Amino acid sequence: KYWTNDTFERDVQRKGRIVEERFQKLAALLTEHGMPATERGRGLMRGIDVVSGDIADKITSKAFEHGLVIETSGQDGEVVKCLCPLTISDEDLLKGLDILEMCVKAVASE
Repeated sequence: KYWTNDTFERDVQRKGRIVEERFQKLAALLTEHGMPATERGRGLMRGIDVVSGDIADKITSKAFEHGLVIETSGQDGEVVKCLCPLTISDEDLLKGLDILEMCVKAVASE
């Protein structure tokens, strides 16, 4: 069903660009607030390296409080990791990214 043409592939790539752009903005926001951060990953598998496991834990804990389950990874848990399903709807994707942005902003302003 999904691979009968390139529609699904193009949709996944489009969503990946959305996540990439939003993560780049979040990394820039953190960096502006004195918390060096970089975006990394590919497609719908993205992460924000916030250098500190403590900062990553604060972000993911706040996200959980708002209904978003998101993990950390990296040697010291310093990467806020996003592994979106390939079939995620635009509505759910944007809602999750909005929650993540709200939590990043809250941690950045602490």
